Amino acid sequence: MARWIYQTLALLVFSAGIAFAMFLVVGPPDRSVPCVQAELKESHVCLSTVLGEWGGNVFWVDARSETEFRKGHLVGAILIPETDADNQIAVPEHMEQIGMSGVNGQKLVVYCATDACGSSELVAKKIRDTGFHSEVYVLQGGWKAVLASEQKIELVK
Repeated sequence: MARWIYQTLALLVFSAGIAFAMFLVVGPPDRSVPCVQAELKESHVCLSTVLGEWGGNVFWVDARSETEFRKGHLVGAILIPETDADNQIAVPEHMEQIGMSGVNGQKLVVYCATDACGSSELVAKKIRDTGFHSEVYVLQGGWKAVLASEQKIELVK
């Protein structure tokens, strides 16, 4: 019985050593969020497009919860959570910021936690429906794409 335990432990230690060696050689797993602009819906945008082609000249709308927003968000972003989108869009300060961003030539980009969360789609549609801004996009990959990006992005933490 003791021999079996020693063999199992030896195998475990050996496997852990191999895994650690592979980590040193290959590096950590790739956590980037792949995005190809040409493959996206017209209303969606890659972070690389926002930062590269558009030069980061966008107005950010965060569609996550207030708790998530407080933990960190993009500099200059306003919070319009899906759960209270109608009321938040109607706030005069938000209406003015959304409208002025369009007047100033900025595109408006809505993001939520991931590309699967759906909140950004709903908030973007509600903003489009107001007519205050004509260029409203959804960030592909959401906050996850921002955190995984290797490009320099200003965050509020």
